[in-house]
Amino acid sequence: MRGQPVRIVRRGPGRPPGPSQAEQVRARIVAEATHCYAAGGYAGLSFGTVAERVGIKKATLFHYFPTKDALVHAVFDALGATLEERARTWFDAPPASHAERLEHVLRGLVEFYGTDPMHARVVCHGLLEVQRILAPPPRGADARSVFTDFVRAFIAFVEAGIAAGEFHDDRPLGTIVSIGGVVLFECMLPWEARRHYGRGGATLGDRAGEVIRFVRRAVVKHASERRPQT
Repeated sequence: MRGQPVRIVRRGPGRPPGPSQAEQVRARIVAEATHCYAAGGYAGLSFGTVAERVGIKKATLFHYFPTKDALVHAVFDALGATLEERARTWFDAPPASHAERLEHVLRGLVEFYGTDPMHARVVCHGLLEVQRILAPPPRGADARSVFTDFVRAFIAFVEAGIAAGEFHDDRPLGTIVSIGGVVLFECMLPWEARRHYGRGGATLGDRAGEVIRFVRRAVVKHASERRPQT
């Protein structure tokens, strides 16, 4: 059977298809800002350095991002967009047990950050500045931050685990910051240190197993400690 005839669409005058030059410049700014933030956090993010790396004037960069907070917001929004596809079902059931679901989340995090250590460095700085990251977006920025949505979903998940009697009754934000620190340490441990500790050949699965065992001891209650559900 013959296929459908190909329809040729002729474009009229106007902007060519694909991203505009402004969109391309903005994407390059965010990419370079991400590298700077990964290296030095908020304090290490320099408008002058970013503008020089992109090849634009500093005044032009301010046209796209009027403040450093707006630029940091864009960095985490870009990271969040990458994370969103991976994390969409991490907190969902099944499995019904919060402890089992936590293992699923941890495996996903180790794979995500272990595959691209720059993501890990960005989030490492973000965890140290978490109140800034969770603050309302600066004026003119997109009101919805995908990364902030992920953090809030993680907090809600931990709160639900505490309410179910499966997790220790600690501050949820402090719990996820601690979990993040364990994951990031495992993903960012230099190769030389891995060799020293006899872990040079560890796969992402091995590393996820180590993180899970450590986090379970710190976060998940032993069965004997759990109160019966009413």
